[in-house]
Amino acid sequence: PSTKPDRTFVMLTSAANMSMAVNVYVTPNNSGGMSRHDMLAWINETLQLNLSKVEQTASGAVACQMMDLCWPGVCALKKVKFDAKHEHEFVSNYKILQQICKKKGIDQAIPVDRLIKARFQDNFEFLQWLHRFVETNYGGQEYDPVARRGGAAVPAGAPAAAKPAKPAAAAARKPAAAAAAAKRPAAAAAKVGGGGSSAETAALKSQVTELKLMVDGLEKERDFYFGKLRDVEVLCQAEQEAEGGSATVAKILEILYQTEDGFEAPEEGEDDDLASETLDA
Repeated sequence: PSTKPDRTFVMLTSAANMSMAVNVYVTPNNSGGMSRHDMLAWINETLQLNLSKVEQTASGAVACQMMDLCWPGVCALKKVKFDAKHEHEFVSNYKILQQICKKKGIDQAIPVDRLIKARFQDNFEFLQWLHRFVETNYGGQEYDPVARRGGAAVPAGAPAAAKPAKPAAAAARKPAAAAAAAKRPAAAAAKVGGGGSSAETAALKSQVTELKLMVDGLEKERDFYFGKLRDVEVLCQAEQEAEGGSATVAKILEILYQTEDGFEAPEEGEDDDLASETLDA
């Protein structure tokens, strides 16, 4: 049998690669309303991956292959580091992506400095654009994603997001203290079973791992809402300084700084001390 590629496929691929991209723009009104679970399901089904977190797309490898899906051969997938684990490797992938954007006339700005930090919100917003872009530009041609990338898979790990600065709003402190307190069961579980059976030890280790993953998820969710609160606070403060502030702005700030009965905002550094005590316990 002939080993030459199918003539029809080659012709369709060549025609697709000659076309320029149709640019798309995402706004709150046309973002599609996809949840993180919907987005991950779309990526996993389209590229036959097994991602469990949006942050795992921070390497840029997924975006590179989505471009290859739209225009097979436009991306040198052999140069894409699907197993990237470090920021400098992520940057290498994004350089490939930017070359494709230039070649295809894609005018979407790619915030590489933010994406490589593997923060949920930055990567999710970029994926919203990517989803709409692929829907608009993919021609429906047959595509074997696993074969195209040589069987490579995106690793489960991703670099931890940088720790944000503490906000002035006391309301933002409460999730931080709650997350630190959530670490206590993991620390306590790690101590139990020193003289138990290997089965008990394995079960406890599994429980500790699950608790750590839960805390990791809570901390990332906390950081996400933390950033939103901080943005609102800065906007309100700027409004007050510029125009003296309206009653609405004053009410928003009042809500931000409001605490519950019996709740006392921790002093600076107290959250970190609490986390240290938890780890040392």
